[in-house]
Amino acid sequence: MSNFSKGFNYQRPDKSIHDPTLAGPLWVYGSLLLSWLLDLLPSSHWPFFPSFLVMTLIFWAIHQPNRIFYWLAFCLGLLTDADTGAVFGQHALTYCVVVFCAELMSVRLLWLSPISQAISLLPVFLLPAVLKTVESFLLSQQSFDAAWFLQVLLFIVFWPLWVWFLSRRFYLG
Repeated sequence: MSNFSKGFNYQRPDKSIHDPTLAGPLWVYGSLLLSWLLDLLPSSHWPFFPSFLVMTLIFWAIHQPNRIFYWLAFCLGLLTDADTGAVFGQHALTYCVVVFCAELMSVRLLWLSPISQAISLLPVFLLPAVLKTVESFLLSQQSFDAAWFLQVLLFIVFWPLWVWFLSRRFYLG
């Protein structure tokens, strides 16, 4: 039977030895905790430091959308708001929109290599910078800061490395 005749029941081929769709809940939520802790570093608020929490949320929204819930992204956003001193809900809204867009693209992205995923995810990587700019302009009348858009380039550079790291199963769960 050919792949075409199998229709929609055909499963995507396993491209790697470490398939992230088989990761346990402890690894998924542990990596979210680790990325949130990386975002707590003092250097994480620099414009040229990527948000590892955003990259982790996008990765798990693509590979395991049944474990990444909107309330989880919202709560992590509220924790980030409390850490950064931002308007309460600013990061929460951004994380929910990013997870939604990543889930919309997940079926197509699963077939791509990490480098192709990084290029295809450019609009999703651009969302936090655009939303942060619009929200800060509307809420606090700050001026436009082009340095926030440097993170988009860093997301593209770090994405293949982050995919490699999160695809490793350390048998935590």
